[in-house]
Amino acid sequence: MPRPERASSTHPTRIGFALEYALGHITHSDNLKRTLKNDASVIPSYVDLPYFDTESILPAATRLPGIRSNWTLRASLGAYLGLRQGVRNKAFDTLFFHTMVTSLFSASLMRKTPSVISLDATPLQFDALGKHYGHTTNGNVTIEQLKRRLNQRALSAAQAIVTWSEWAKEGLIDEFGIAADKITVIPPGIDAERWDFSRERSVREGIPGVTRPVKALFVGGDFLRKGGDTLLEALKAMPAGANIHTDIVTKTEDIDSNALPENIDVHRGLTPNSDGLRKLYAEADLFLFPTRADCLPLAVMEALAAGLPVITTNIGALPEAVTHGENGWIIPMDDVGALNDALRRLTEDHTLRHQLAENARETGLIRFNAATNYRRLTETVKATKTV
Repeated sequence: MPRPERASSTHPTRIGFALEYALGHITHSDNLKRTLKNDASVIPSYVDLPYFDTESILPAATRLPGIRSNWTLRASLGAYLGLRQGVRNKAFDTLFFHTMVTSLFSASLMRKTPSVISLDATPLQFDALGKHYGHTTNGNVTIEQLKRRLNQRALSAAQAIVTWSEWAKEGLIDEFGIAADKITVIPPGIDAERWDFSRERSVREGIPGVTRPVKALFVGGDFLRKGGDTLLEALKAMPAGANIHTDIVTKTEDIDSNALPENIDVHRGLTPNSDGLRKLYAEADLFLFPTRADCLPLAVMEALAAGLPVITTNIGALPEAVTHGENGWIIPMDDVGALNDALRRLTEDHTLRHQLAENARETGLIRFNAATNYRRLTETVKATKTV
């Protein structure tokens, strides 16, 4: 059982966290932990569930082919084993599971200890986006029915459910018949102060006699899923002499940097919240995110908090974060022409770009502020505590 991080004489709430560490959930989990370090009302105990390394939690099970190759089984079993002893010893007042895949084997624990499940998408919503994640449904009716029963059982056992978006909330209501009043929408949070680059931007723009290109930023570890190939085509179609420079942050090795124009730089090895990544956000004027499959990505929230207009697609819950013509631009998926038009419009129209930037920062402060959202999340979890 993980050791609690802190004790207090004010009877704080002891919360057992099972946290998925994959994709954007890594940033979310790290941001949550950073916030809780300053919250004396909570004693957190963490079961971290990394996608590529669960041997510390499942030393024997990870050698079994059926579990070793199935992330859902690894995450669910890891969460159950990581929290089971603490529940038996009554070490927790409440439990918190993020995401859905961490909760499937823990319905029995949730019946003994008040619990909250947090998710960014429902299983069927993820299935609809799944081909771009390399995820496919089994096709076996019996197995699909079993998966649905496991999800339904976990959702029913939880005392409360938190979704990142209204899109995910509606999915739970429609797909599983969950009562609306059991679901609270709380998006992830971004540290508004750490991602405030207004001073750097005003200093940079205030230098007289200096003309600089509009700097665009793309952040996507999975280059193809995030629409990176669409972006490259749109950049190639920009008119000669276009006043734009693009930074691409990705994990893919498939891009030949030597074959790219001089106004495109590729950055690899940058980690979430790192100084190098934040520096690129601070230097940028636009954020480019022509994704094919996402729910509510943290990178877009960071861009908004940084005051960057976002060019993105109408996928998942993105329209809840980006409003066309207000804090960004919505384009159809895989539409090179629409992306090229948006790039031209926002690089050439200085006044429009600045207005969108101001609105973007305001969206980040109001909707995706870590200080507000993680406090709401903690209060929601604490409210399930049995007095």
